[in-house]
Amino acid sequence: MMYKLKRKLARVFDDSLPTRQWRNVAEWTIIGLIVVSTVEVFLSTFDGISQRYGTWLNAIDLFTTVFFTIEVSLRIWCADLIDDKYKGFWGRVRYCFTFYGFIDLISTYSFYVALLFPVPYAALKVLRVFRLLRVFRYMKSFKVLSAAVGSKKNEMWISLQFLCIVTLILSFLLFFVEHQAQPEVYDNGWRSVVWAFAQYIGDPGNFADTPPITFWGRMIAVVVGVLGIAIFAVPAGLIGSGFIEVIEEDRRQKEVEEKIGLIHQRFDANHAKKKILLSDEQHTRSAPPRYQSTELFHSVCMLTDSDIIEAVRSSNDLRLRPMKSDEEMKVNDLTVVERYLQNRSFGYCKWQDGQNIVLLNNMGATEYGLSHVMATMDENTSCNIISRERRFYGVAKEMGQTNSPFYVDMEVGDGNAMFKDYVEALKNIRRGQRVLCITSGASGRADFEVQWGMPSGTEGYQFDGAHVAEEDQEWVRQFCERLRTRAAEITVHSAARKDFTFKFTFATHNSLCFGLPENKEHIARAIYNYTGATVVMVYLNIKSVLKADDNRYFAGLKVLLDTLEDMNILK
Repeated sequence: MMYKLKRKLARVFDDSLPTRQWRNVAEWTIIGLIVVSTVEVFLSTFDGISQRYGTWLNAIDLFTTVFFTIEVSLRIWCADLIDDKYKGFWGRVRYCFTFYGFIDLISTYSFYVALLFPVPYAALKVLRVFRLLRVFRYMKSFKVLSAAVGSKKNEMWISLQFLCIVTLILSFLLFFVEHQAQPEVYDNGWRSVVWAFAQYIGDPGNFADTPPITFWGRMIAVVVGVLGIAIFAVPAGLIGSGFIEVIEEDRRQKEVEEKIGLIHQRFDANHAKKKILLSDEQHTRSAPPRYQSTELFHSVCMLTDSDIIEAVRSSNDLRLRPMKSDEEMKVNDLTVVERYLQNRSFGYCKWQDGQNIVLLNNMGATEYGLSHVMATMDENTSCNIISRERRFYGVAKEMGQTNSPFYVDMEVGDGNAMFKDYVEALKNIRRGQRVLCITSGASGRADFEVQWGMPSGTEGYQFDGAHVAEEDQEWVRQFCERLRTRAAEITVHSAARKDFTFKFTFATHNSLCFGLPENKEHIARAIYNYTGATVVMVYLNIKSVLKADDNRYFAGLKVLLDTLEDMNILK
């Protein structure tokens, strides 16, 4: 429960996430109270106002202090979910010494210093003014400035190094040419170095009120004066160039977002209730489009291939998938766009306490059709859902495995951030829950094949050594029998008002099983060993179900939905 609250708060405080309405409310509330707090500090400087309205000003001061104490404390608490480098005690300390973290610290907790130490509260109150700097966190103009400076920091650092080295050289030359003429003034090299660098800031303290008097000394002073112009002109030029680049990138990003919006609109426009999914006329089931062809976006949205690629690359819920126009072809000749569910770094997680069925998709990023299956299940069932939609590069190699989607280390330490987020979602599973891992089966398998960790070829319902809790064995039997019955023959009604009858094959442990006791890191076995929850693998044949034509594919989905309905676990 606390972890869920912490994650929600982290999403509110994470400035890198897309804007959401509830996040906007939090931002404007914080900005409003920052302004109120600053105005209160300003008004308290007037003796007349302070004496007349002191009670109200103190009340505002106390309220804003308590509010920001809670807000800053929550930011520090959630910092590890925003960035892994802030984990642990020293990670929190590191967060507190970031720019905004330090501003939060001195502008909020200074109130409590006066309670613990004999420091005048009025003296500490001036630190409240720094709270106004927190507004920069929400100002686009400051973000643009920060991005412009950040993009040119290497160039600025190089130019600064060059100017410092040249200035040092000139300082030493100045000493050698002036020492003989003014030995009492330029008595060591430090005097000439101070003189040269002081020229850059206008020598406000008269530290270098010792001008050179020799010809060559004055020539060196001229060069130093030119460098004094360059020390400001070069960074200004670099920052100006950075501004142009950032503004151009911002404009390009807006164009990309418009293209993503066009693609989303086409998916939403084709989202319809599928009569083919109905169990009867009294129920309504819906499904998103399986995919959209790139040719559609060419003709309807006027997007080029490069536009589509750029939009897909920049989005967090679109992917390109190669396809064959005819399954008999040996090579892919089409490219389609898929849309998948996404609300976590690894993909999608929907969790409701009290729901004992978990639908798990471990291969959405790599296998065709599974993302759409989970999107349809999400719309038509109340089950908890964990859907992996992103690739975890390098994880398989780190674990010594060749097929990472089927393997998971529930005790994962440091490593891939998305993989750790995925494992955290899996750790929500508890004993008493039943996990249906819906995945892709090879074309040689049955259309629907169910496995629960028994050796290949096991007949009947045996559970010795299986990843099934003893109290769930009867539930697994019922699920398999209902799925077998539904798959044997199913009649569906197409959009063209025609009836189609399909037959799907069903098997249990007919093919090679990887979830055996010795395969401890196989996803089913790992979840069972860690949580004690029952895990059932449900394989959908890649060729005869997932890549079938619409009528047969949706008939396969109807088999699954009807089976879940039989088990009383639909919405």
